[in-house]
Amino acid sequence: MSRAEPTLGLLHGGSFHQLATLDDPAVRVHRPRALYLPETGPADLDGLDGLVVSDRLHPRLLRERADDLLTVAARGGTLVVLGENEITPWLPGLAEHRPAETNFWWWRTGEDPGIRVRSPRHEAWAHLSERAVVWHYHGLLRPPEGASTLVTAGPPGDGPSAILYEDRVSTPGRLIVSTMDPVYHHGSAFMPGATQLLYGLLRWITASR
Repeated sequence: MSRAEPTLGLLHGGSFHQLATLDDPAVRVHRPRALYLPETGPADLDGLDGLVVSDRLHPRLLRERADDLLTVAARGGTLVVLGENEITPWLPGLAEHRPAETNFWWWRTGEDPGIRVRSPRHEAWAHLSERAVVWHYHGLLRPPEGASTLVTAGPPGDGPSAILYEDRVSTPGRLIVSTMDPVYHHGSAFMPGATQLLYGLLRWITASR
């Protein structure tokens, strides 16, 4: 007997790019439960195997509901937290979240954005391509010991460098954390790599738990 499709949720704030993403047939095929942040409570998260926390959500509302959101990972599910969100006060395991200058136009000027793929044998790369993760980012992260760093950026040194990681050590489930903002750029129809990242993340979290 085939395994049941995971039940997903997508937490949004009602912004145009988030609603456009939810209306995309390639996203709808995963049948995400649309969860409006100001109105989402514990009961709305019941039964979810995975929850995608959209980028660019209201910081206070996100903090107020953080404990509820973390219950998805606490019961063994997957919590995906995307960029341009204030996560330091509430995300388990995160040691540091450092602001970084964003270079939106390196692909026009020919600069090296400094983004590097890591952990090439990780299961994520069955669903993500290099193009899906090499565009831009909003901050650098220091994951906990034992987490899998998938993409790094920034200058060499001892500072935080992760822009995408998977953490299976801080909760009974897993956290997938990124400083990239694919929902914003996909919903704005700007930045093809962001669309590839969004689609790839959805494939990844539905293929594995």
